[in-house]
Amino acid sequence: MKNEPLISSHQSRREWWLILLLLAIMLVKGAMWSLALPLWQGPDEDDHYAVIQFIGENGRLPDVGDEILPDELTLSRELADVGRLDYQPEQRQGWSDNPVGLREAEFAQLPASVRTSTELDTMGKLMHATPLYYLIASVPYRFIAYGEDLLVRMQVQRLFALLVSCPIVIVAYLISRLLFPTKAAMRLTIPTLVAFHPQLTQMTAVISVDGCFFVLYSLLIYLCLRVLRDGFAWPSAIAIGVTFAAGMLMKPTLSGLAPLVALVVFYDWWRGQGRRWRVFGSALLMNVLIILPLAWWMQRSWRINQDLFYFNPVLKGHRIIQNPFYDYAPLPHMIDYYQSVWGGLFTTWWAHFGWLDTPVAPWFYHFLRILTFLAMAGLAWKLWRDWEKRPLFSDWQQGKNMAPVIVWAFLTLTIITPVLLIQLYDLTFWWDYGNGRGLQGRYWLGTIVPMLTFLTLGLLYVTPKRWQMPLHAWLRISMFLFNVVALLAYVVPRYYL
Repeated sequence: MKNEPLISSHQSRREWWLILLLLAIMLVKGAMWSLALPLWQGPDEDDHYAVIQFIGENGRLPDVGDEILPDELTLSRELADVGRLDYQPEQRQGWSDNPVGLREAEFAQLPASVRTSTELDTMGKLMHATPLYYLIASVPYRFIAYGEDLLVRMQVQRLFALLVSCPIVIVAYLISRLLFPTKAAMRLTIPTLVAFHPQLTQMTAVISVDGCFFVLYSLLIYLCLRVLRDGFAWPSAIAIGVTFAAGMLMKPTLSGLAPLVALVVFYDWWRGQGRRWRVFGSALLMNVLIILPLAWWMQRSWRINQDLFYFNPVLKGHRIIQNPFYDYAPLPHMIDYYQSVWGGLFTTWWAHFGWLDTPVAPWFYHFLRILTFLAMAGLAWKLWRDWEKRPLFSDWQQGKNMAPVIVWAFLTLTIITPVLLIQLYDLTFWWDYGNGRGLQGRYWLGTIVPMLTFLTLGLLYVTPKRWQMPLHAWLRISMFLFNVVALLAYVVPRYYL
């Protein structure tokens, strides 16, 4: 018999209406951020758009010899007066004395041929990247506003990216519902924190594969949690296989979850006496669904990138290393790496906008670090104090208690494993090319749901019981205000005032 949390139908309907309302608010809020950011001010935004435009115009994937950006994109930086904004926080968007931008009218006068011509010879960065998102996004490119100028087509793509990214709120609710069948406040706090997280808001409001990728990453975590609770069978195999394959064809960094998926399946096989052959058969089905599309991409990537999964920025000539440093020893690298995790990666995970040139005030980051320390202390104290009263697996399956320790161990690994794998990847990149890979906090936004869950739980554990419900309200309101302040007090003044 299928295990379901014992949440009343009335409570469930109420929560779903609130989540749908939160989804609508996230769409409106994302559209405001999308309109506030000038052209190409999201990380690698013009390169992401270039691949979409190439597929939409040519009806095929970029191949060898298709690495050059369309001339329209090269001209757009000058016409929109945005080429001087990247990494220059003292610069502002130019203003005209009428509703039309300084040279905005010239966009409509560009000949259609510049959408595909490459005479200006500007190298593209992502033309040979994993193509699934770009293929999907080329459909609205072709059928919505195709006859309009670049500014309109760009905005359509931003809104499309927002539309396919917003379901992360639903996935956050599903995960919270699974973890906390008896705690309604947690089931609403976690999706609210996700919806208004400032850095996630920017990344879902610009043209990028990241927003949709974060949805798939979070969905994969949810599906693994379902396996831990309900067991592994062919429906789970299909869902995990399709999700994993789609994620890998959007961004191969999803491979960091592969060991954890394998661990969850093995654990279910180990505990599943009497159904191990069924688990084994489901695992074969899952692997077939993953390997077939991945094998297609690996052979194609090897042909065009000389790499099995992704393009190499050094080999492609995107990064010119003038002073290579090959002899980075593991221990000094580890020390520097974890300093960067607590320093730059922490700040860029929370709120660091544009091309990482628009931070918020330092006290925001100091305060967030204090909250993080408190949450970690709360989790450690709770684990030590209540180890003997930890939730039982059977109670969780019946919806009588929150998830047991093994589930929290899995969620911890979803956060730690990518950190360790990227540490190894960055070190080997130094050894091979004499330069670091270039790490940003947004690379960890796929784990935003478990991260914010641990943060909330830890803070609750250091809060007296009578103040826990007010803490939920404070967290929700604070994240909403953080989002508003980030937009109105930092993003808008950075570009316009």
